[in-house]
Amino acid sequence: MGTIKNATGQINRPGGFIITDKAFSICSFPAKAKILDLGCGSGATVEHLNLRYGLEAFGLDNNLGMSGNQSNLIWAAAEEIPFPSGSFDGVLMECSLSEMDNQAVVLKECKRVLKAGGHLIISDLYSRGEPAKLQGCLGHINTQEYLVALMAENGFTSEHFEDFTDHLTAFWGQMIFAQGAKAFYCSLGADPETMKRIKCGYFLMVARKKAQL
Repeated sequence: MGTIKNATGQINRPGGFIITDKAFSICSFPAKAKILDLGCGSGATVEHLNLRYGLEAFGLDNNLGMSGNQSNLIWAAAEEIPFPSGSFDGVLMECSLSEMDNQAVVLKECKRVLKAGGHLIISDLYSRGEPAKLQGCLGHINTQEYLVALMAENGFTSEHFEDFTDHLTAFWGQMIFAQGAKAFYCSLGADPETMKRIKCGYFLMVARKKAQL
């Protein structure tokens, strides 16, 4: 559960495509709608959206590696999205916002490239206890209240917030089984006591670009 192989490589996140599909059922994008996946990794979600939903999806990442030879995957930073304003019906970030240091800048860029009323979809870690900034693979872990406020400050209205922590629990359980607890906590950049205080959860948020006044 969580790691799925396809033509472009693997996805390595809680829930695999389950949470992605839930988000797109909420948004109900029409066929050929233009979607941008920020922090797309191997491009697996881009391929999924194109094949399953008939969307025109593009991926952007500053570390594409071997997948960079695909025409719809672009090597660039999320702080400077190389598309004109109003280019996309939806922007997607899966396990990527928490790793971005300039979150407000990224969100302003998301707003810029979205069409009027466009959707921003985020699935990521959040704190159900103390917020934290970790040095391992997790990055910024903030509360639901902080995330909703962050959206509002940067031009978005949060329309849906759903907890998927059960998928995170299963995913991390697999990692501990495969790596051992010591290596697992080392990769997170935190000890067990710190993680208890953070009380990590996993969420899906769907927000909409606010109308210009």
